[in-house]
Amino acid sequence: MKIRDSVFVKLVRERLYVRAGLVIIAFFVGLAILSFIYLPYDPTAPTGPTFAPPSISHPFGTTVIGQDVFSEWIYGSRATLFVGFLTAALTTLLGIAVGVTSGFVRGLDEPLMRTADVVLTLPALPLLIVISSFFKPSLISVALLISVLAWPVMARVLRSSVISLRELPYIEVALLSGVPKVRIMFSDLLRHLVPLIIAYSLFAVIGAILTEAALDFIGVGPIDSYSWGAMLALAQENSAALFGAWWWVVAPGLSIFILGTGFAFMAYGLEDYYRKN
Repeated sequence: MKIRDSVFVKLVRERLYVRAGLVIIAFFVGLAILSFIYLPYDPTAPTGPTFAPPSISHPFGTTVIGQDVFSEWIYGSRATLFVGFLTAALTTLLGIAVGVTSGFVRGLDEPLMRTADVVLTLPALPLLIVISSFFKPSLISVALLISVLAWPVMARVLRSSVISLRELPYIEVALLSGVPKVRIMFSDLLRHLVPLIIAYSLFAVIGAILTEAALDFIGVGPIDSYSWGAMLALAQENSAALFGAWWWVVAPGLSIFILGTGFAFMAYGLEDYYRKN
């Protein structure tokens, strides 16, 4: 397939909201990369007056102890995106393994789907809060915990699609010809599911970012990171709203909202393409 005929290029060319989503994601990924190369100030050290409003020297103002919010914002994008992408990768791997196997291998369908049902009934956020309260998590462990609770959604969607795809004539011919089931599942079937898989992976990124921010906000988030969620938590702890330091809250809060919107635009575009093709 030529690049200009790929699904991704078609979506970017034909749908404005997909282009908008791509620009948003690219901007924040670039911001995270920038955090490894350049920071205006040390995000952990006081560099100005306390609760100073936005200015030329401090575009996003300062914190309760004079830290530059703009530098914190750039630095925080690194942890926020890391947990989002890592969670999405783990969730996708689990979802594909269970969903495709369940939809194609009839004998395994029942036990795999019952397992998925059990996981779906678990109250994800309260369970994460309890676990995080007893065992101070890292970014990696938070991503692992979220993915363990999130994979059933993708698995169920992929299972439904595989059940319809396995009735295709060429799949039946492949089975009768003795082609190994594993090859059919993860070669012939999987390529039809790529847009759907990517769409639900993007939704997983959104869910992970929001969940990690929620854990940070209530004080049980990762102890080895400084994310946008941690910025919101510190702003709350230091009564930023009470002192009128709105900039400390707006920078990370608005960024989470805009980034989530960008991923949602891309995900809806891919899901819509899959449904119509």
